[in-house]
Amino acid sequence: MITKILHYWKGYLKIDIRGNALGRFISQISDMGILLWKIEYLTYDNYRACIHKDDYNKLRPLLRKRKCQVRIIEKRGLPFFLLKIRKRLFLLTGIILFLVIFQLGASLLWSCEITGLENIEEEVIIKALKEAGIRKGILKKELDLRKIENYLLQEINAISWIDLRWQGTRLCIDIVEKRLVEPVEKGTIVASKDGIITKLIVLKGQAVVKEGDTVTAGQLLILPGKDGEARGIVKAEIWYEAVGESSFTERVIVNSGKQKTYRGVKIGDKLVQLGKTTPPFDQYRLKRTFKKIFEWRNISLPIELFKEEYQEIIIIEMNYTAAGGLFRAKEKALAGLLSQLDDGIIINSIYQEVLESGDEKIRLRLIIKTEENIACLKEDFSGRN
Repeated sequence: MITKILHYWKGYLKIDIRGNALGRFISQISDMGILLWKIEYLTYDNYRACIHKDDYNKLRPLLRKRKCQVRIIEKRGLPFFLLKIRKRLFLLTGIILFLVIFQLGASLLWSCEITGLENIEEEVIIKALKEAGIRKGILKKELDLRKIENYLLQEINAISWIDLRWQGTRLCIDIVEKRLVEPVEKGTIVASKDGIITKLIVLKGQAVVKEGDTVTAGQLLILPGKDGEARGIVKAEIWYEAVGESSFTERVIVNSGKQKTYRGVKIGDKLVQLGKTTPPFDQYRLKRTFKKIFEWRNISLPIELFKEEYQEIIIIEMNYTAAGGLFRAKEKALAGLLSQLDDGIIINSIYQEVLESGDEKIRLRLIIKTEENIACLKEDFSGRN
């Protein structure tokens, strides 16, 4: 390996040697201290070999004396490569300049992408980023992303979590906003749902309940003060329940993949099928589409083309284990529970109770516990429950 590197570094020629007594000629070359390698015997008067570039001119006196001919077949090595490059100086300069510009451009910040904003204005984030030293064209290595994250968390109280990361030359900023519970203002405050009070914060008015009390929907929570206003936050544990049921056997309909299409004409209310009129499968789904032949403004002919697509179906009897039936029943109950919840409600705990478990079906009750703000103006509660 080292020898190959040395040959490439010095540069070498692949030469074709022709003449008489070439064996003696090559021996004389070696006596002169000239290195030949990769010597190939082609014919008795034709050899092929490799020689260093600087040694090639040393052969001239011996060639004239021996009356041999040497022809260069190929030039290889670093000196020849640099010679080619030197002839294409502008190309080399352009390549080097392109690489320098590309490397420089890849090390700069060119754009910012902010995601996760709901209530915070994007201009507020951009202004805070500029104050933190972020601007287009700045070197990426000059920015400490962790310090900038901490700065933004301190400057903008509405941010709950933030993550800064590089994506090439773009700075991606992912933000999670704080979900602030807005206190109910003005008027009498009542409970919007049944629950057990876990937190009671009275900002204006007088509370008529305390933490730990069980309240029902519509029950009075905070009375207005002297100014006629009541403000407060009342959090409570709310319980939801739903029942799910699943049998251990089920009939499932699947497509076999076979289908057949028929066409016909509809004249008025009568369907005239072209070709076969009987369904091609014993069990099938039918899809029928219509297309008017002529329609212009309010004028249309009572003739339509229709297409019937018959898709063969297979009915499979599915048998479930007790564990599989329990899972399906729980899935159905959970779907019923989620339909009762408002967006953004966090589930604290889940309980389940098997109501019935036989050979054919299983039935269970699923109960979840959440914590919600149940404070509601009395006038807004009208008509609920």
